[in-house]
Amino acid sequence: MEHIGETSEIAIIGGGICGLTTAIALERRGASPTVYEAASEYRPVGAGILLQTNALLALDRLGIADRVRSAGMALDDARILSPSGRVLQRFDLEGVERTRYDYGYVAIQRGDLQQVLLDELGGAVRTGKACAAVEDPESPTVRFEDGMRISPDIVIGADGIDSNVRGAIAPEAETRSFDAAVHRSVVPCELPERCRSTGVEVWGHGTYTGGAPVGSDRFYWFATVPNRLESATTYHRPRAEWVREHYRGFPEPIPTVIESLDSDDIITTGLADVPPLDRWSRGSVALAGDAAHGMLPFAGQGAAQAIEDAVALAAALTTSEDPPTAFDAYERERKRRADQIRTESRWLGALGTAQSSLACRARNAGATLLPGGVVRRFRQRRILGASLAEEITADPEKRPG
Repeated sequence: MEHIGETSEIAIIGGGICGLTTAIALERRGASPTVYEAASEYRPVGAGILLQTNALLALDRLGIADRVRSAGMALDDARILSPSGRVLQRFDLEGVERTRYDYGYVAIQRGDLQQVLLDELGGAVRTGKACAAVEDPESPTVRFEDGMRISPDIVIGADGIDSNVRGAIAPEAETRSFDAAVHRSVVPCELPERCRSTGVEVWGHGTYTGGAPVGSDRFYWFATVPNRLESATTYHRPRAEWVREHYRGFPEPIPTVIESLDSDDIITTGLADVPPLDRWSRGSVALAGDAAHGMLPFAGQGAAQAIEDAVALAAALTTSEDPPTAFDAYERERKRRADQIRTESRWLGALGTAQSSLACRARNAGATLLPGGVVRRFRQRRILGASLAEEITADPEKRPG
């Protein structure tokens, strides 16, 4: 019996992390997809990505986890700190994730991850092809901004949070804004010894900053700023100068990193997510990654969920007889989990960027008092598939050890 993925013309719209990984996963299963990327060429741009254990296990199924780990920085430890440096939570990645699952967390510059994926991909990638719309999802035609049109058998929309493919499935869906902007940069610097394999988050008053080393002399740094402050400070002086003044008193490695920060290298964006969609597919068109479930960055799971989508979607397409059957199987496996993590990320964002002193004190006290066993079990369940809320409210008798 032939399966659709082996015989169909598959167009993947969007050549970012999700689109490239989906193409690799399909190739591993005998399909020959074509990726259409809006950018005119691939450049080593973007800031950093934290790949948690579940992302690396998914990449391991494609045979590329070790290459990704070599291109980034394996972390031994991750911490949540208060602005004074008090440890609110510590995650011993070496002692839990790496011991039990062989993979901990890897921090990697986006351009480096992108290059690993491009090197692994054997099929066609066409750049300079920005999708304008997808017409008739039952028998799809993709219309590009340059006037070109294609009519593949299957269309996968991996074109990001502002997806144009999504209009063919959920035309009413609009992204939801979040009351913060985020600054990101990969900063060349010499880190203190104790920070060279440690990820860090600092939960301040209305600000949330941190990052992780992505190489021996590079640190992926991020910081959120409430929209009211972002508007008020845009910008009567160099952005890096404002950042240094605002975060100077924070614990290491933040002062070391921001001292080397260059205003020209700071990428600033607003924050938004995609509301839960009733469905991720229609006819012969399906969504994946941020196009389906774009989420805020606070759970550190955006790239991981896109990679999990890629593996599941490729498996469904190469074991089903028609697109609707394949997409139903894909959604059954992926939708509930991704929707839960998106909700969790918005909740974590509200905690991390709380602006009142009372809320911040309550948050920090709660984080400190959260039992280590609950946190460890949640991390294990994150790998296998569960939400933080489920873990906190679970019957202790039914919890895994």
